[in-house]
Amino acid sequence: MKKGISLIITLTVIGTIFLTGCLEDKCKNERTYTYYEPVYMTFEEIRIPIQSEAPRTLENPGKMFFYGNYMLVNEIREGLHVINNADPANPVIEKFIPIPGNVDIAAKGNTLYVDNYMDLLTLDITDILNPVLKDRDENVFDNFYSPNSVGVITHYEMTEIKETIDCNHYYWGVDIFANDDAGGVFINEATGGGATVNVGNQGGNLTIAGSMARFGISGDHLYLLDDSEMIVCDITSPSNPNILNSVWVGWGIETIFPHGDHLFIGSQTGMYIFDNAVPTQPTQLSVFEHARACDPVYVSGNYAYVTLRDGTPCEGFANQMEVVDITDLTNPTLLRSYPMQHPHGLSINEDRLYLCEGAHGLKVFDKTNPNDVTEIGKRSGFDAFDVISLTPERVMVIGSDGFYQFDTTDPNNIQEISLIPTR
Repeated sequence: MKKGISLIITLTVIGTIFLTGCLEDKCKNERTYTYYEPVYMTFEEIRIPIQSEAPRTLENPGKMFFYGNYMLVNEIREGLHVINNADPANPVIEKFIPIPGNVDIAAKGNTLYVDNYMDLLTLDITDILNPVLKDRDENVFDNFYSPNSVGVITHYEMTEIKETIDCNHYYWGVDIFANDDAGGVFINEATGGGATVNVGNQGGNLTIAGSMARFGISGDHLYLLDDSEMIVCDITSPSNPNILNSVWVGWGIETIFPHGDHLFIGSQTGMYIFDNAVPTQPTQLSVFEHARACDPVYVSGNYAYVTLRDGTPCEGFANQMEVVDITDLTNPTLLRSYPMQHPHGLSINEDRLYLCEGAHGLKVFDKTNPNDVTEIGKRSGFDAFDVISLTPERVMVIGSDGFYQFDTTDPNNIQEISLIPTR
């Protein structure tokens, strides 16, 4: 990896009044900055051969994908754990597939689609333990990673820096600035700082993605979210996706939920509804706006369930679940908001709604009456990020503690079936 390189950023300058009145030999100011230093990877480090390796221990699990008797669990920015889940009481990690930058997963038949930082990879998983790379579409996710001649900024490392600045220094009064010598960004801490979701029956294998998915499949089309746009791919020939076009949605889009002839997209500021009757050119019908927050979306019948939470990069302040009436898709309306502790992913099966509450665990609700969604059980003492409900009595949960499977037959006495813990 390489660090450095200047980062272009809009400079926000305040405190000009101090510039005019300072004395050269006495004016000084101590400030604490959070420094975000870019970490680079070369193209050679990213575009590596795809082949499975010996199993690894879960360390930093992300999203999960149910595929027949297997679970694919993402190790954030590292690759995929392949878990044999034929016996839910004794799941076994059988292989690890290194894929630098991988975060998202989708599948059609025996074909798997994954992100490899800025690239989209298509893998043949006829033998899921030995995937074969069939296609690489380069630079599909430019909005996220902006590849250049040096490589790709994969992430930023954050450190805290204290320094005393003379008032004649050109950083005096500047709260956000780029450093041309060191690269990176300085920010002044004082002022700057489911059963129907993505579900298919592919080649005899039931497939289910969680509510945090940025990839969605509807029929013969794959939809990919890239910060502000929805990328449309024709996958009539699954092993050779054809990227057709992109559709502008809005900044900060995060999750996608295909439902019938419609696509529901969660963003940091609202839920977008698209008509997908013409799958090559989805058309926006409406948007339901909410307070700024990270928000997965799950749709069931004439209602959409949206969770909002604080303490995230989305800068939100709300912790709640909103039930939105989508009977008229051109005019979604808020039915009711329910206060939560720190909601993340959710899943629905029949009249039960399962909701992850982060460090507060998993909660089960009766959603028979959308005007009166009632908590009927919970299990705490672990971290819950996203959930997939296979039946009303069985759920799978991923979180920082590991991959859990629970028996929820009695929601007041949720029983752990198994756990693959993190290191």
